[in-house]
Amino acid sequence: MDFSRLAITEIKRNPTRTVVGVITCALAAMIVVLLRVVPEGYNVGVALPERTFSGGDILIFPAQAPLSSSESHMLVWRNWHGSDWQSHLLYYFPDTGTNGYLAEEGCAGWRGMIPREVMDRIMGIPNVKKVSPYRSLPCVVTTDRGTTMAFLRGFDLEGHPIEPYLTQNAERHPAFTQKDALEVIVPSLGRLFSDLGIGDVVRITVPKVLVYHSGSPGGLVPQLAVDWDGSQEFQFTVSQKYAIQVGEEVDVTAPRPDGGPPPTIPVYWERPEVLVSMEVFERIIGKLSPEFAGSGTGSFKLDFPTYQLAVTVDRSSKLRETTRLIREALGPDFGVYAVAEARGYHTSHVVMPPDLHDVYSGLIIGFAAVVVAGNIYITVVQQKRKLGLFRVVGATSSNIIQYILTLVAYVSASGSLYGVLAGNALYLITLIGSDLTLREWFIQALGDFGKIMGLSVGLSLAIGFGIAWWASRLSCAEVLSRE
Repeated sequence: MDFSRLAITEIKRNPTRTVVGVITCALAAMIVVLLRVVPEGYNVGVALPERTFSGGDILIFPAQAPLSSSESHMLVWRNWHGSDWQSHLLYYFPDTGTNGYLAEEGCAGWRGMIPREVMDRIMGIPNVKKVSPYRSLPCVVTTDRGTTMAFLRGFDLEGHPIEPYLTQNAERHPAFTQKDALEVIVPSLGRLFSDLGIGDVVRITVPKVLVYHSGSPGGLVPQLAVDWDGSQEFQFTVSQKYAIQVGEEVDVTAPRPDGGPPPTIPVYWERPEVLVSMEVFERIIGKLSPEFAGSGTGSFKLDFPTYQLAVTVDRSSKLRETTRLIREALGPDFGVYAVAEARGYHTSHVVMPPDLHDVYSGLIIGFAAVVVAGNIYITVVQQKRKLGLFRVVGATSSNIIQYILTLVAYVSASGSLYGVLAGNALYLITLIGSDLTLREWFIQALGDFGKIMGLSVGLSLAIGFGIAWWASRLSCAEVLSRE
């Protein structure tokens, strides 16, 4: 007698007895698939405003390394001694300015990074297309209406296009028509800036920049400072205005329409950066501090310290994996974040690290395995008379174990199969906004199928073996007498 086939026939004849286990396994498998919408990356449009304004898809800071449950190093709190003009750190991690950051004991901490040194370590990583240093200085902007503090930034036009965020007619007024002209792009919002128009003249006072070395647990490290006594004033023409909308929020002051959604207002990145071309910024640095002039040699771009590096990738669908590889290449003395991930910290959006994803996936499938085993236990209890009849016709303990384990495996496998198919069918929707190819989706779907099916069936069999062993110990007389 084929006890495996007998078990499958029993399930097909009475599917209502095991429907709970099948549904649970299906839901668990589907949740595990959908936990990572794009398993190794993000959709193309995710956090695109921040990626455009920060200059790349992945940000590298000289501190604020991400915490991982897989690390066991001793960490210490460090005060943050930086300034807001040095990087976008406080936008993504606003508490760092007051609370500081965690770092390993021997790490150098917040410091100026030498772009050439970082590039040498990461340019060989797959999917890394370009690395751009963040260049900015505090400045004083003077117009006919008054004076305000701002940040003068050398903007790299080779990253994500800024044209969608220009508020004036971009076709009539393109950004930086002449890279060496003293043209500036100003914010559309903010004190003084909202009144400026195309062609207006602004005067910008820029301090002299100083490079010095300070002590740290990792040795002497470069730092940047400014000297206002050595400042100079430059005259710029407004060539464009920009507004970086990063989201929306409910307008609590506006009346809510009956039955309709609440009115919303746009949320903008309110950072007073006035943008000039990188060539103009380098020329200004050369005039203020001739010792740093490197126009045409490439030494300024590669060797002048910076507190933020932006990495542009070839494909967004590989972004998480690329971020992980960069973290491993640079080590714990660098904070490496995909912009979408860093934005998640700022907006309280939950971003699941890879190690936690594995833990949660295991817990979800483990819970489903327990439900399947419990479902089969109830089924076995209801079929004690049948087990006794099996004994009558000569079934051995191993036959009983085979019968029950087949029940467990079939329920777990069928439920997982339905869940994987449903999850990956929904997952196909992500191809609309992703640069993931159909072939890559198919490979990932096969990988999901193998891992989920193996884990689900394996755990279910491990738990179900106890039930099978118990049932195989029941004697024929005992079972039939209870019935």
